[in-house]
Amino acid sequence: MYTFELSDRYLSNEELSVFQKYLDFYGMDNSIWEVFTCLFNSSLSHVQPLLLRTFKDDSLYGVAVIIKCKKYGRSFFSKKLIAGLIDTFNLPCYLWIKFGCCMDMMSNPGFVKDPEKTEEVIRAMAAYLKKKNLMSVIYDLTDNAEQFESASIFPALPQALIDCSTYTTITDYTEHYKNLKRKVRKFANKQGVYTRVDHQLSEKHLIELKRCFHATIDKSVIYLPYQDLYLSAALTTGRTKIENIYYFIATIDGEFIGYQTALVTGKYLNALHGAFDRTRKTTYHAYDIMFVKMVEFAIENGLEFVDFGGVANFTKEKMANTLRGTSYFIYSKYPLFQKVIDLMFRFTVIQGEGQLKFSKGTGVKAKG
Repeated sequence: MYTFELSDRYLSNEELSVFQKYLDFYGMDNSIWEVFTCLFNSSLSHVQPLLLRTFKDDSLYGVAVIIKCKKYGRSFFSKKLIAGLIDTFNLPCYLWIKFGCCMDMMSNPGFVKDPEKTEEVIRAMAAYLKKKNLMSVIYDLTDNAEQFESASIFPALPQALIDCSTYTTITDYTEHYKNLKRKVRKFANKQGVYTRVDHQLSEKHLIELKRCFHATIDKSVIYLPYQDLYLSAALTTGRTKIENIYYFIATIDGEFIGYQTALVTGKYLNALHGAFDRTRKTTYHAYDIMFVKMVEFAIENGLEFVDFGGVANFTKEKMANTLRGTSYFIYSKYPLFQKVIDLMFRFTVIQGEGQLKFSKGTGVKAKG
């Protein structure tokens, strides 16, 4: 019924128009395409965005953004020798971050011409990825497990949302956190300031953005399999004037210490990319206060949700008021290799206590 094409060719304007009904149905707008354009303009040799096109009767019917990763050893194993060995095989992994939209600039639910056919098309896309690739990973909500027949399933970091649909002032949010007012005062007393830059960053800001990224990488619980593309796309997005993008920038005594970028689409404020300088002894709770500033912006602009993507630290877990369980759905076109993945994946950093402590109570147990 469906045919498929996986390539690095981005959508034309004519192709984009096919999915307007889908955007309207799910409360999104065309600003998401500008983010994905920046992503495709940031492609690197060892990690690149691809488009999975689905055709029905030779006409475009569905599309999903897939990330092809070749150097992901460090994401799986903390031992440099083992991580390096994995990378030497140069075996591509195809990653679809499916829940939400535009988190890390890459997440996308898959877009379908007729919204009522979404689940059917998603199943077909997953089956195609399994049939074609040595290893494909779909990172999605655990509740969608039925869409991924015969996948190996492992618990993943939950999705963090702040539902602010009933808030009228920022106090409606902050009153639930008894220490937050003290943290805000301390940040201000240390000459901490948040400013908002709309649509585009200056070159000076981009230099600081890059510095904060590098200061974060070695201290993060997670090393992303698309880490280099993440930075490259963040810089491309920052240089591009995009109407619905906003930058929340934290400084102390005028020094840039961190930021978070967000996209307004429909009733959502979606986190795109961000980093804080972790080489500092303290940022005086700047990261905590970032959630307050973004929720305040959402309330003032009539938005209902702030989506922060995967939970990778206790602060994000605490500051979110809604957590949704997610899982990794893993496929291989070779059944024997999928069994090898089942065994290997259980011993990776991704399934270690450092990450799974955030998914307790929201995910599933590994199922091979």
